[in-house]
Amino acid sequence: MDKMDKKIVKIDNPKYMTKDEIRKKFWNHQVLLTNVKMKPDYSAMDGGIVRYYATNSMDELYAILGEIRRTEDDDAIGGCGIKYIGNIYMNLYAAGGEE
Repeated sequence: MDKMDKKIVKIDNPKYMTKDEIRKKFWNHQVLLTNVKMKPDYSAMDGGIVRYYATNSMDELYAILGEIRRTEDDDAIGGCGIKYIGNIYMNLYAAGGEE
């Protein structure tokens, strides 16, 4: 894959968003989520904080997630993981829970 196809963007002032807000804003992107909240029955993600979004950069996002897990308090980041937001079912959410 050409490196020019890869893109990672850090969110400067990340804030909590619902799953619907995340879908609208980051459709067809991979997202690195922290502070993930699940539905009451834990059947699916209900929302979280998008810290990074990317195109064709899953390995790089996992490296960033590893660094976040090493440097930040678990209580500060809550549940976290990587998820593809789009039409193709590529649920790569790393902290459990599926849609």
